[in-house]
Amino acid sequence: MKKILWLLLFSFNCLLLSGQKLSVNGKVSNFENKPVENASVRLIKQKDSSVISSAFTNKEGNFSLKINELNEPSILKVEADKLLPYSKNFDRINTSLTLEEIRLDKDKISNIEEVVITASPIKIKKDTIEFNANAIKVRPDSNIQELLKNIDGIEVDSDGKITVNGKEVDQIMINGKPFFDTNGKIALENIPADIIKNIQVTSTKTKEEELTGKTPKSEKSTINFNIDEKKNQGFISRITGGYGSDKRYEASGFLSYFKNKTKISVLGSSNNINTKGFTNDEAQNLGGNTGARGGNNMKGIQKSTTIGVNYSDELGPNVDLESLGATRNETNLETASKVSRTTFLPDSTLKTDSENHADNNTEQYNFNSAVRIKPDSLSTIYFSPKLSLSKTTNERTSKSITYRNDELLNESESSTNAKSENNSFSPNLYYSKKFNKKGRSLYASLNTSISESKNDNLTKSATKFYQSSDPDDIRNQLSESKNQNNNYSFNAKYSEPVSDSLNVTLGLNYNSKNLSSIRNVNDFDENTGQYSNYNILLSKSSDQRNNQLSPEINIELNKKKYSVWASTTVNFSDLKYNAVFNGEHYDLQRNFTLPDYNAGLQYRISETSKLNIYNSASFTVPTPENVIPYRDESNPLITYEGNPDLKNAWSNRTSIYFNNFNTKTNFNYNVNLSFTYNNNDVTDFSFYDESGKQFVSYKNISGNKSATLGGSLGKTYKWNDNKLTIRPKANLSYQYNKGYINGQEFLGNSYTFTPGISFTYDKKDKVNIKPSYNVNYTLSNYENYSVESIKNTYQTFRLELTNYFLKTNLIFENDFEYNKSSNITPGFKRDFYFWNTSIGYTFYKKQLTARVRVYDLLNQNQSVRRTISASYVEDREDLILKRYIMFSLTMKLNKFAGRKK
Repeated sequence: MKKILWLLLFSFNCLLLSGQKLSVNGKVSNFENKPVENASVRLIKQKDSSVISSAFTNKEGNFSLKINELNEPSILKVEADKLLPYSKNFDRINTSLTLEEIRLDKDKISNIEEVVITASPIKIKKDTIEFNANAIKVRPDSNIQELLKNIDGIEVDSDGKITVNGKEVDQIMINGKPFFDTNGKIALENIPADIIKNIQVTSTKTKEEELTGKTPKSEKSTINFNIDEKKNQGFISRITGGYGSDKRYEASGFLSYFKNKTKISVLGSSNNINTKGFTNDEAQNLGGNTGARGGNNMKGIQKSTTIGVNYSDELGPNVDLESLGATRNETNLETASKVSRTTFLPDSTLKTDSENHADNNTEQYNFNSAVRIKPDSLSTIYFSPKLSLSKTTNERTSKSITYRNDELLNESESSTNAKSENNSFSPNLYYSKKFNKKGRSLYASLNTSISESKNDNLTKSATKFYQSSDPDDIRNQLSESKNQNNNYSFNAKYSEPVSDSLNVTLGLNYNSKNLSSIRNVNDFDENTGQYSNYNILLSKSSDQRNNQLSPEINIELNKKKYSVWASTTVNFSDLKYNAVFNGEHYDLQRNFTLPDYNAGLQYRISETSKLNIYNSASFTVPTPENVIPYRDESNPLITYEGNPDLKNAWSNRTSIYFNNFNTKTNFNYNVNLSFTYNNNDVTDFSFYDESGKQFVSYKNISGNKSATLGGSLGKTYKWNDNKLTIRPKANLSYQYNKGYINGQEFLGNSYTFTPGISFTYDKKDKVNIKPSYNVNYTLSNYENYSVESIKNTYQTFRLELTNYFLKTNLIFENDFEYNKSSNITPGFKRDFYFWNTSIGYTFYKKQLTARVRVYDLLNQNQSVRRTISASYVEDREDLILKRYIMFSLTMKLNKFAGRKK
């Protein structure tokens, strides 16, 4: 592997050292004959608009483009903030050129508030970073998720979690609107990358901030994909079918019709290759959804069938239907796992080995809509109801065995057959009114959530105890439960400007939560052959009412360079809880007056860099189940009991984010830091008896804290048709944990260091190479434990290689991965190789693509994970998809503005 890395680095250095022979020089000035700094200058090919060379003007307005001899038509484009663009055509360039002075006229419609920087690959508009999709290289037929994976500062982990400069992404939008749902999974996996014009990243806005135009204050981010206007009229379609070894199959279809504001999308899919919903780009077909612990991170083997439709339109001059969608999803997921857990006690260790197998079938229907109505130019009404219906059946078998220092304590076997129904309805209504006075606004919302779940579980289990006089626990019982949860929330806010930049908001929120739960357990009666013996010990019922009134005051100051805000809320809560456990009645009534606050600063250090600082603190009330002193023995090996003396927990969090995008030098970097302190944490207070059975209560503990420091940078080099990007990154996290194990307090200090580096080299229409290397190093030190420290190092090397032949019609792809763990329980494999390969040929005007791919060519794919927590170490291996070969055929037919493509 070292030879491969050195060979790649040597090749990259050789490519970097190959310089250009010619130059195109010039000077840019404005309508006042003053030099223009930071103007974007690009030389592009006339046939496909690909960039040959680019630069920015210096303080004197001068630029110089380095190129090789060019024997085809090209276009020189010059763009600058608040000035009209300039272009000049060249038939060929075979000698260095010094152009006449380029003068740019004033752009009369430019919005000086909106545009801060204009550059070819990246634009920064106030707090929004915009990436040009045409400047991002992805494999043919890729979906929009692959665009994100190739943008500096954006990370997509093995579970699909997306972060931007350290901030988690919680909304995905298409043209500023939800596509089926705001979490964006359907959009990410189905919308093709080649119709996207740009990708915008901004801070997530609450509905209030969105409707009133206030500065967003969230620590999370929203990503919006804008479809190219030229492709916003017409339709795109894609149909794929494939069949392979071991009866593996895939079939999918996607059709989307666009006509100005009208958009209709229909999609469907069926497969048994663990594709999440729909077949998409080659990366996923090859197993590109790879995780740090296995070639394909999805556990189990899943069969899924999905169909969905989404419609959006402008119904009238003041009525905008943002989304009207429905989906049906049917899945069958088979899972199996082998787990070895070592629990550390002050004077000994417990080792539990277990195996589980489950077969889960789910049928789910989702309906969602969102409509925006503007009664007048200053008012907005937004209504977004959602409905979800699902049914699930589950069959599960498990067995476990526990030792203390090699002494057998207990063993257990169980089988469960379960049926469940889950239904929820959430109609949400929002109203916003702006006034003629800038900054004055009125906002109100009514949020409702109504949900119900029913569960029937038939359980047969046998638990044997070897080191105590307790009788064995034999169960054959039917449990029937029903849970209802109704939440109602009304929120009203009024904002008044004190000055042009200072604004004060007064708000009042009323929230009502009503929860009811009932569980009836009946043991099997051998005399009647029915489940008719009522088990009063395991049966229970409860009702909870929680009314909360929260006045709020918020002050925010918005300047050109910075925004700062602070808000505080006082929560007046009235909690009533009534329950019956083991035939006994429990009543709980508590009143709380708890404050919380949050504050933040957004500072624009320069045109390309920004600093965000957040601080917040809040109280958390213990759940009634943690407070009521009853014994829950529904698990034969774990007994739970509440603690009525629990206090309210308090948490304070501070986070800092800094990012910089230097478009002049194609260099960007980001740093993020966070610290959390917890007081009166609710933690488990547990001990084990001589048979290995665990008894858990709850206790407050103070002083737990955690800190993280992370960052990444990206540097891009371009010459001729070559592009090289280097992306190093690193993250360091620390956790200080105090807790209880076997009735004694312990202390743990945990460190995790995860450095990594990736390269992307692209030779236009020839080859694309993406090697990466990541390390996950964990170290935990303990006090008052049977062990002093535990450490583990996990290494992952990946290589994605794409070769293009026959004018890019023939594509050869390889994805290789090597994983190694330094410390793992015997019986689990420490390392493995994972290799996917495919070859595809596009023909018939690029409307048909035939592909043969081999998943897990070496048949070594596995999912092994080591988890190190404050009280145990766990090694886990899960059933995952193994080697298969598949042939597939994809047909695409796109038509935009009267043209077929």
